[in-house]
Amino acid sequence: MKNVGAILIARTSKKGKIKMKKAVQIISIIAILAVTLITLTGCMNINYEIKLNNDGSAEISYLMGYDKQFLKDMGISTDTLKNDETMGEAKASIESEGYTTEAYEDDNTYGFRATKSVENIEDFDIELGLLTEGEQADENNKIKYEKNLLNTKFAQDAKLDLTNMLEESTEETSAMLNTMIKKMKMVYKITLPFKAGNNNATTVSKDGKTLEWVLMPGEINEVKFEAAKSPVIIYAIMVIVIAGIAVAIVLIINKNKNKSVVAETENKEEIKQDETNHM
Repeated sequence: MKNVGAILIARTSKKGKIKMKKAVQIISIIAILAVTLITLTGCMNINYEIKLNNDGSAEISYLMGYDKQFLKDMGISTDTLKNDETMGEAKASIESEGYTTEAYEDDNTYGFRATKSVENIEDFDIELGLLTEGEQADENNKIKYEKNLLNTKFAQDAKLDLTNMLEESTEETSAMLNTMIKKMKMVYKITLPFKAGNNNATTVSKDGKTLEWVLMPGEINEVKFEAAKSPVIIYAIMVIVIAGIAVAIVLIINKNKNKSVVAETENKEEIKQDETNHM
């Protein structure tokens, strides 16, 4: 997949409106939305969610939101963001990758949501947007899925490298950009069809099915979890079958034993009768 972050290039207008100095690469399409106006990154929340299904399919969702009060204080209206050229380019690029995009707004937040369904989560590179041109996604970072007659398993042991979100230049504007990027709140969420097992999530829901990690921009973030479910009915059937086999074996053994006892008794009776006849 083409790195969609590459379409955002630094530029500063005469009115002082600062846009990106370089293409910042975040988890896939987040890169597009997160850095359109770096003056807003300090009040930006980014949620990246993967909802997993029993059959290995998944729904991917990105939500980026700006604090509306902060926008008001900055003198920026939501209409301004809606009509922003770079945001339009971002939306077009996102949609070309198979995502559906829509504006998101509630009482406190204005932003964008992008969603996509995948048939097999093992085919989805969650880190693809982190990579620069020419780099390959690490297969070890993918979510693993396994299903057989006895078990359904999900697992992930990833190192999400967000170090390339930061500017390497020592210029003052780069330092300011890096400071703002580090203040962004980024959340990676996994929602499972059943309770998770071992994990290093920042928070876990009461039912154990939803795991959240707070990702740190500019750092390598470790994400680990595993979840397995064995259908109770399968084990119940296995127990019944095994019990049935055991009972059958016992009955056969007892039947054969009874036959032996009867045969032995009859044999003794015949011998006794023969002895009586010879007397």
